Amino acid sequence: MDKEHKEGTFLPERIAEGNSELSTLFDQALADVVEGMTEDEATAYIASLFKEGEVDTEHSLFAYVTPEVTSSMAVTNYRPDQAMREASLAQKDRWKPGTDGEVFYLASNALEVYLGTRERPLDLPQALRQIRQLSESTVLTGRILLGLWNIRRYNHRVSKNGSVAVLLEEILQWQGIQKHSRVAHPGTTKRYTDGYRTEQKQRVIQDLVLLASCNVRGTCTITVKGKSAAIEVDGPYMRYSVVSRKTGPGEKSIIGFLVSPGDWISTYEQHHYQYLAEVDSQIFKLNPQNDRYTLRLALYLTERWREQAQEGNFSTPITMSDLLAASMIAVDERHLTVRFIPRIEAALGQLMSMGVIGKYICLTPIDTSQARWGKEWLASRWEILPPLQLIREYQEVRKRPRTRKSRTKEEPRQEPV
Repeated sequence: MDKEHKEGTFLPERIAEGNSELSTLFDQALADVVEGMTEDEATAYIASLFKEGEVDTEHSLFAYVTPEVTSSMAVTNYRPDQAMREASLAQKDRWKPGTDGEVFYLASNALEVYLGTRERPLDLPQALRQIRQLSESTVLTGRILLGLWNIRRYNHRVSKNGSVAVLLEEILQWQGIQKHSRVAHPGTTKRYTDGYRTEQKQRVIQDLVLLASCNVRGTCTITVKGKSAAIEVDGPYMRYSVVSRKTGPGEKSIIGFLVSPGDWISTYEQHHYQYLAEVDSQIFKLNPQNDRYTLRLALYLTERWREQAQEGNFSTPITMSDLLAASMIAVDERHLTVRFIPRIEAALGQLMSMGVIGKYICLTPIDTSQARWGKEWLASRWEILPPLQLIREYQEVRKRPRTRKSRTKEEPRQEPV
C-alpha cells in the first residue's frame, strides 16, 4: 500500500483542475436518468442512488490517492458481478417486464437485474432509456471501480465506512485513455496537455450512475463447511457518494467519489469468503467498439478461469456455442463462415498475442470443405488455458490455509471461487 498512498501529501492541484466541469457533467448524467419522472419521483430516486448523499467533509481521503496502473488487478467476481456483466451486454430485447411493473434481466446464474430501487422500480419507458445506455464501457468501469475498492478497502487513509476514495481520472487511466494534447506553438514538437476530453469524463460518470441504478436480486449458493448454503440478495449493485467542496456561496465542485459494492457483498463476507478474479490490465484498454468480440471473450474467460481454479483444472473443454453465449456474443448466422468465424478466431488470437490467453486449441476436427461447416464449428469443443503465471497465482491461493485462526474478522479469506 505504500505505493498507493503517501503521507503528508497535500490536496493535489490536479483534483482542483476541471472539478467544476465534473459537477456539470454529473448534473447532466442525473438529469438524463430522471427524465420523464415527476419532481417527487426524481427526488426520491436520486436520493436512493447515493450511499450517504453529497459529502463535503472527506477531502483528506483524496490527498492520499496516487493513481497507478499495474499489470493486473484483482476484481470482485461474485454472482452479482457476473449477472451485471451479462445484463450490460445483453441484447435489449432480453429485458422483460416483471409482475410488479419493473423491467428485469434474468442472468444465466438465475439472478435478476432490475433498475430503480426495491421500493420504487423504474417503469418501462424510464427503464428502457437506461437499458439502452448499458454497454461494454459500463462493465469496464464497474470492474475497475470494484477492483480499486478491493485494493483500498483496508487502508484507513483512503477509506471510510466500507467505501474508498476514487478519482474520475483513475478510471480513464486504467482504460488507457490518453489526455488530449496540443502543440505549444507552430514549428515546435513541444506539446501541452488539456486533460481528458469532456465526452470521456461524461462517459465514466454515466457509467457510475448506471451501475448504482442497477439492482441485483435472487438466490446464490455458497459452500459452508462442505455443505451448500443459500443466501438471498436484493439491492443495489454498487453504491457511491459524491465528495465535493465549496467554491463560493451556494456553489460546490466535485473532487471525487466514495465507492463500494452494494450490501450483497456483506451477505457473502459474513461467511468469511472473498471471491476475486485476476484481470490483466490490458483487458481494460481494449476498445469497446473496435475490439468488441475480444473484450467480451476476455471478460467471460476471466470469470471462467476463476471458477475452474476451484478444481485446479483449467483444461476442461467448452463448446464454441457455449463460449459465445457466455460471452454475450450473438452468432451472425447470415455471415457465419465468411465473416463471423474469422473474426472470433482473430479475437482469440489477439488475446493470445496479448498474453491474456496462454493457449487455445480446437479439439474437434472440422471439414471446412463442407457446405455447412459453420454448424460443426459452433458445436466444436475448445480448450482455452490462462497464462502460466495466472495458473500459478490461483494455485498459490488454493494452498493458503483455510483455518479461521489465521484471519481477522475484517479480512475474509480469498478464495479462487
